[in-house]
Amino acid sequence: MSNHFAALFTDELLETNCINCALCKNILQPPIMLVENLGNICSGCFEKEKTDLASLNNSALETVIGILKLPCKFKTKGCKARLRQEDMVLHQNNCKFRTKLCSCFKFSGCNWEGSTADFVTHFKEVHGDHIINFENNLFYLQTSLNDLDLVKLLIMKNQMYILHMQTDLYKKKWFYTICNIKDDSDNFYEYSVKHKGGSHNYIKTKSRILPASHTYDVYIDESVAVEVDLESLKQIAQVSDTITNVFKIKIENTQSDGIDEKMLHFFECPVCKNFMKPPIYQCQSGHSICNVCRPRLEKCPTCRSMFGTTRNYSLEGLTAGIQYPCIYHDLGCTEMSTVNKIIKHESECSFKPYNCPFPSCTSTGNQQAMIAHLRDFHSEGVIFAGTPGYTESFRLDQNTYYNKVMERKCLIAYNHIFRLSCKRVSEHCLWAAEVIGSNTQLKTFIYEITIVDMRRPEKKLIRTDYCLNEMSEDELFKRCIMFPNTILSSYSNHGMVTFHFTIKEK
Repeated sequence: MSNHFAALFTDELLETNCINCALCKNILQPPIMLVENLGNICSGCFEKEKTDLASLNNSALETVIGILKLPCKFKTKGCKARLRQEDMVLHQNNCKFRTKLCSCFKFSGCNWEGSTADFVTHFKEVHGDHIINFENNLFYLQTSLNDLDLVKLLIMKNQMYILHMQTDLYKKKWFYTICNIKDDSDNFYEYSVKHKGGSHNYIKTKSRILPASHTYDVYIDESVAVEVDLESLKQIAQVSDTITNVFKIKIENTQSDGIDEKMLHFFECPVCKNFMKPPIYQCQSGHSICNVCRPRLEKCPTCRSMFGTTRNYSLEGLTAGIQYPCIYHDLGCTEMSTVNKIIKHESECSFKPYNCPFPSCTSTGNQQAMIAHLRDFHSEGVIFAGTPGYTESFRLDQNTYYNKVMERKCLIAYNHIFRLSCKRVSEHCLWAAEVIGSNTQLKTFIYEITIVDMRRPEKKLIRTDYCLNEMSEDELFKRCIMFPNTILSSYSNHGMVTFHFTIKEK
């Protein structure tokens, strides 16, 4: 029988519904059960019904269906494929005419179905808060270890992917995949992910972008997903249970981050994994370590021999010819320069992560994200400088604030974040100002404390000092402006002392 007549014969069988399940009406799947008073039903329906009616396996019909070349169920949408039943499931899972299901079904209940092109439109219109636009093949995403299911649409110019994350509390595993959306896409690029928490440690994973056939699955296929141990993630997350995931997609035939990785490999610190810059120290066996990690360790992490003060001058000499990437290149910065210039750049880099200046808050983000966070969550303690400072009064004889920070505000001015602190001790009042997130602003900004006698406003006591870098509270108030209470009392008005706290650019 020719292929043409075989196809006609199969289509006639399909029209009679004689090879369709009596219950679900789909083509019968083996094992086919012939059930009394019902007829032939597929294996799925037989398991679901669990009927007590008499039944037997219809192996003859299984054989007939097994030799037929059946049309794809997406025939009406344009698919012309005809395959044996054993090959059909794989084909239909990957069919380019396949009806797409919304990837957000599991956590949003969205029942949308449609084509690939319509899927993107649907996602943008209905799930816009789950879209990440990124550039330079890199993006980062904060996730909670308590999120059981998460889906994001990733858009970079004309390339689009679906990121799917799932937490399996029973297996204590965290799974994720990145998949193409277009069925005909051949962009199966490699990518790496750094999973960072509240500590200096991180976990790094690598994988490859998957075909579109995995994009529209409600559940992640664990056989192709990246698997991360949940307990290990909790250790690096520490108290907050929040992980920052830094994704870097490696476009083939390009150096996506512009780094000469072969050369820089020799400058990677074995502890923090950042690239070493002078001074570079070495142990008695010759293993090198960066100047940041050296003070934290007594023994070499590679061979356990003791550290001394020995420098690796040969490696330091080679740094002069190296173009270093910014330490924040994993967060999106593309700056590269010689060692001295890159150190200066890193102190001012707009991608640098900031910790919230208010000690009780654990939020982090780059400068703009932190400014938005301060505006949204700490507005009562933030000054957005029309005037770069504030005025406050306090009762001098009130003992409540002794040995406590009685005032802490944040000031946004000169494109920087400043933390302004005021503390009372038994015999003095202390004021200090820090530049948040910077290491090179000393002698650039000064803060001024003006004590005003409100009975005679022309009577003032003024002190200035340089703004400090971020430091511990104990260290901060050793290097601050201090006024004895005996002097402040002469400026008080009915026991109330008024001061102006101002930041000025030198």
